[in-house]
Amino acid sequence: MKNHGILATVLAALSLQTQADLVITGVFDGPLPGGLPKGFELYTDAYIADLSIYGAGSANNGGGSDGQEMTFPAIEVGAGNYLYVTSYSSSYGSDGFTDYFGFTPTYLFNDSTANINGDDAIEIFKDGLVIDQFGDINVDGTGTVWDHQDGWAYRNNGSAANHGAFDVNQWHFSGADAWDGELDNTGAASAMPIASFSDIGDSGDGNGDGADNGETLEIGACSEPATLISGVQGTADSVTNAGEQVVVEGIVTGLRSNGFFLQEEAADYDGSSASSEGIFIFGSFAGQVNKQHIVRVLGEAGEYYGNSQIKASKLLDCGFTNEGVSAVVIPMPYEGLINLESIEGMVASVASATVFSLDNFTKYGEMFVSDGVKWSPTDVAVPLSLEYQQAVANATANILVIEDGVDISYPEIIDFYSTPSYDGLSYANAPRVGDVVSATGPLNFSFGTYRINPSKEGFDITSTRREAPDIRHGNLSVASFNVLNYFNGKVLDDGSVTFSYPENRGAGTAEEFALQEARIVKALAVLDADVVGLVEIENDGFGRSSAIRSLVTALNQEIGRSIYRYAVTFDDNATGSDAISNAIIYKRNKVKALGVLEGIEMPRQESSDGVVAMRNSLVQRFMHRDTGDTFAVVVNHFKSKGSRCYEDDNAATDLSQVQGSCNALRVSAAVALGEALEHMALPEKRLVIGDLNSYSQEDPIAVLTDYSPEARGYTIKGAVNTQAGNSAAADVIKTYGLVSLKDKYDPQGFSYFFYGTDQVGSLDHVLASTAAAERVVDVAHWNINGVELYQLQYDQALSYYNGENGNQIDFTGVGQYRSSDHDPVVVTLALEKNRCRHRGHSMHDKRGRCHTKH
Repeated sequence: MKNHGILATVLAALSLQTQADLVITGVFDGPLPGGLPKGFELYTDAYIADLSIYGAGSANNGGGSDGQEMTFPAIEVGAGNYLYVTSYSSSYGSDGFTDYFGFTPTYLFNDSTANINGDDAIEIFKDGLVIDQFGDINVDGTGTVWDHQDGWAYRNNGSAANHGAFDVNQWHFSGADAWDGELDNTGAASAMPIASFSDIGDSGDGNGDGADNGETLEIGACSEPATLISGVQGTADSVTNAGEQVVVEGIVTGLRSNGFFLQEEAADYDGSSASSEGIFIFGSFAGQVNKQHIVRVLGEAGEYYGNSQIKASKLLDCGFTNEGVSAVVIPMPYEGLINLESIEGMVASVASATVFSLDNFTKYGEMFVSDGVKWSPTDVAVPLSLEYQQAVANATANILVIEDGVDISYPEIIDFYSTPSYDGLSYANAPRVGDVVSATGPLNFSFGTYRINPSKEGFDITSTRREAPDIRHGNLSVASFNVLNYFNGKVLDDGSVTFSYPENRGAGTAEEFALQEARIVKALAVLDADVVGLVEIENDGFGRSSAIRSLVTALNQEIGRSIYRYAVTFDDNATGSDAISNAIIYKRNKVKALGVLEGIEMPRQESSDGVVAMRNSLVQRFMHRDTGDTFAVVVNHFKSKGSRCYEDDNAATDLSQVQGSCNALRVSAAVALGEALEHMALPEKRLVIGDLNSYSQEDPIAVLTDYSPEARGYTIKGAVNTQAGNSAAADVIKTYGLVSLKDKYDPQGFSYFFYGTDQVGSLDHVLASTAAAERVVDVAHWNINGVELYQLQYDQALSYYNGENGNQIDFTGVGQYRSSDHDPVVVTLALEKNRCRHRGHSMHDKRGRCHTKH
């Protein structure tokens, strides 16, 4: 069974029992001397590739949990099997199990954990977490509903002569039943035990006495009358006859590791659009069932966490059929147009759906699709506005999952992804957010979403990768590029390089750094911008072993010529004291640096936990060599949304929290930046770029551009306790007149995919002064990083390649894709020629101002 973190908000209300692939179906404390046999029975509800991730523990006499006391061996167990754990006693041979029950189980384990009494609780663990429980670990069971002392699981009087007779109606328990969460058998849809040792050798009536005490349903012969699948499904959300034995017959349309899909033959459709003609058949049938065969099934109808199914006990293969099954088309968007419950279990198809999340792709073989990517609400709308609320609603609307057919973690092959064009999964052909998908296969429901299970013939994907930015050119290009903690190591006294030092936030080994650098260099070379503002580069100066020198050297080697230089400063305070900094590189044949880098110190907030700071902004003036025009580039990295600031712990509001932690401090940073730029002697053309850690409609962007409290619906406030000395949140009315270029030139562009919400938005911006905005030709977000599969990232890729996740996939290719976690943003301009000469002057000074040469 799978764990789906993507729908955490939907699934939070579900108990841990929803994760149970291994459930308790019986506990016994026998009548032989010493209360033997003692133990418990487990059922594998799904295929288990490695049983060693499960364990058990017992809680004696209400003493609370003792935790996991035993771990199962590392073996593979198919779905639908029973496991027995007994406490060891040589006197009775496997605890007397074989002698007493009359059979030897396939899976029998001896462990002292099973040395229980009738008042003890049992816990089953998966990866250290409790997934099923019998009894109450905190209550001494003596005298309570699950206490029957010795022989409590039996209807006999303790005589071994009657050992075959168990009364399932005498099973009582406390704690949640993993099958349906009920607290006792009275209300349980699937009573415990669901099918246990009480049925060994039985006719199927559940009494365990080896005799048929009621009417038994026979499977019959092929083509004989059977219950219509639509009659089992009904028109409601649940099957019409839960817990009853039924016989159905239909066409096998899809296979999973824990069962298969069966769909009614067209001639037997009931003609109602409200009832489904397909259903999932649960059980372990490897090698017994083939697609496109007609199969007859005898089994118990029921619901498994919202998915209709028949738990099969007998099958009859009626042979191959030429009859095809027409797929029901699911439109995108589908909400309000079709009720997916009415086609649950049937073959369905979706076309031109957009991938919006790949969080579970390599782990569970799942691809989440919708009618488009999911936008961060504050990227498209003013916080808490009506448009914002609509964006919030859209985040969970029209979702489908395309999934593989196995119930294991980290599958070596994702079965539906092997296409004629894509022979398996690799760096070169990995899917990405925004790709367009078409899929056809049976539809099931699990973990709050409807899922299509396609074969590779029923799946197609169109990649949205672009080898280079799609942008109109001018005579100058400027880009912002976050290089994801580029740290080139520390040189030791003996000349060797280590990546193990406290300041390092990036690659942990030389191998990781080599892959990281190669991809960044490839991306920068293809980006081919005249000026690039770099974010998240190691703040270790500009010397021979510095990170900026290392990167520029590698970039020039990739190009084959000494094209790029890096801007420098002789002020040790300009880049600040943080381990990372901003930087600027430029093509020396396109632009000339005027003067040196200048730093703008950003606000620092004092709190009881210390000082919260951010990186200095850096400013560099340039002259464009072809035209003589001048401009300034300002690269920034505002405080992230992940850490906590004073307001988050002392004055949190809905308005601030929807913009992420430290929003007020980023507002103060916007004010500090705007004020500094107004007081610096800079050219009229200014480009403010970088990672502002603010989505497009959030407060810091509004302050840097233009807003009115009346139109926005509220007054923006700055942070308290900054070095400016303000102890109260100040209203921010003044704005700084920069122009956000995204809406005009690239309204659908974005630079970041946030794993926590599966939403996209722009954290990296290009803002321009009015004079610069007038010369802009185009803006483009080059989506090569955020939308790419996370497992392609350099450190993750090497883990996969080395088989550290249980499989070995080669994600280690070198290219521009997943060179960072943010996407670069590039702007092109058409600058004026000979600007100074037009004014009667002949040249620029180091500040970009025109004057007459003497």
